[in-house]
Amino acid sequence: MTTYNERERTWLWLNQALGTNVRLIFDIVDADGDFDTLRQRALSGELIVGKHRLKPEQHKNLLLMANDSFIDGYIEKLHKIGVTAVTFDSADYPNLLRHIYDPPTVLYVVGKLHSDMTLPFAIIGSRKASQYGAEMSERFAYELAGRGFCIVSGMAMGCDSAAARGALRSVDNDNPTIAVLGSGVDVIYPPSGRRLYEQIAARGAVISELPPGSEPSRFSFPQRNRIISGISMGVLVAEAGLKSGTLITIDFAHDQGRDVFAIPGRLTDVTSMGTNRLIQSGAAKAVFDISDILFEYGFRIEDDNPGASMASEIDVNSLPKQHRRIYDLLLTGEQSIDEIYVKAGIPISDLNMYLTEMELSGIIKQLSHKVYSV
Repeated sequence: MTTYNERERTWLWLNQALGTNVRLIFDIVDADGDFDTLRQRALSGELIVGKHRLKPEQHKNLLLMANDSFIDGYIEKLHKIGVTAVTFDSADYPNLLRHIYDPPTVLYVVGKLHSDMTLPFAIIGSRKASQYGAEMSERFAYELAGRGFCIVSGMAMGCDSAAARGALRSVDNDNPTIAVLGSGVDVIYPPSGRRLYEQIAARGAVISELPPGSEPSRFSFPQRNRIISGISMGVLVAEAGLKSGTLITIDFAHDQGRDVFAIPGRLTDVTSMGTNRLIQSGAAKAVFDISDILFEYGFRIEDDNPGASMASEIDVNSLPKQHRRIYDLLLTGEQSIDEIYVKAGIPISDLNMYLTEMELSGIIKQLSHKVYSV
């Protein structure tokens, strides 16, 4: 069973008594000035928050839970359900998260969480992802995890789940992904994500600041979004509509000084309007392959065609008929758009769209103005 020192036990006590009201908890710690005697001061009735005394219910909870037997019982309960508590003073508390405005006082963990995790990077997007959005999420996650990144997501349906699946495909990465839940770590939401949850916990970590047993709510998801960005050095938006909840995470990322990237989408796709607007407004840097992200973090890009590794994984037989026709033509050598138009017999308006889709997907590359190759 995990052992906790006195400071960690005090964080657990405050968390249990006051929940995720982290501002109040930090105010208590700052106002008291003597962390090691907080529980004794609570029992004596001396504990205050600045100039304002605690509300009766809050003070009642602090008194009720201040004793060692309650904390011991809570620790035993966590152990029985396979959950570890990582407090603000624990060695495994993530370094980046410690410095955001309102860091969680306790993280509940299933799996392995490390303070110095390698290259934590969030990939997020729409729950109602298009095929394109899900494919981009999974592909970028796989490529980045293969370079040693730890992919952070919310494990929601759509882009988040696709990102986690992509990261898990990187078999050589010992810590490929972390999922931050908007529920307790023992409450799998959506329930259909159980298998993915188990895979993440086995090779990475599932975490939440909510105590075990907590059901998700419309307030808990925005609250957890600050953790997704706070634990990461950068955030990639794979796909998002104009009113997507994903944009809440981006607001947190900007406030926390994190890098923000976005994958462009087709102008006609409502699921890409949010990402395209982020790029247009300068709120996110457009990325077309992982080299655009790797460059920001000092990686040496040795391959003149960073998207080649993506293209090599494509199952050509799964390409749509028109995409396959273009791809087969380009296998014979580079072609201008006029040459492709003549040989493939595809209307020019459709051809422009197909070429853009294939280029953004890393299937083909544009060598110069309107000249393409695989």
